[in-house]
Amino acid sequence: MQSGGETHAWHWWREPSKLTQVCIVTDGSVADTFERALVARLGNSPQVALLHLSHPAAAHAEWLATRECRQTRPRQAGNALERAIDPLPRDSRLLLCSVDVAALEWLGGVIGQRVFFAHYRPGSDKATQLAAVIGTVEDALRASLTEKWGDSY
Repeated sequence: MQSGGETHAWHWWREPSKLTQVCIVTDGSVADTFERALVARLGNSPQVALLHLSHPAAAHAEWLATRECRQTRPRQAGNALERAIDPLPRDSRLLLCSVDVAALEWLGGVIGQRVFFAHYRPGSDKATQLAAVIGTVEDALRASLTEKWGDSY
């Protein structure tokens, strides 16, 4: 299920498209089986992408270092994570899914997306938790569509 352009720090379960409205971002605290269930449940919807960060703290440190370098060398290329999420439309939402969603909050500042949160609880019923995350995806999609089209969609 992993696709090209991945590194040891991140990989796409579902790559974004120009139609993507929500990108679910998970980390190492989320079970692979839960991520696979999300992918299966979301079907072939081009409006939803799924990105897994293996080491969010390391990615955050690299992103901060790149930003600091850019202040002294403005032509500095973006880091791997910036290049990875660059295909996401700027108006897409990030749905941060983790045991510790606060550890992922900084992702909203990478290219300026709004964030939604879904706390992952490893001991909870998988079906109930999956339904809750899908519900949050639907809320984020609704917010995106309302912002673009008003209540007329």
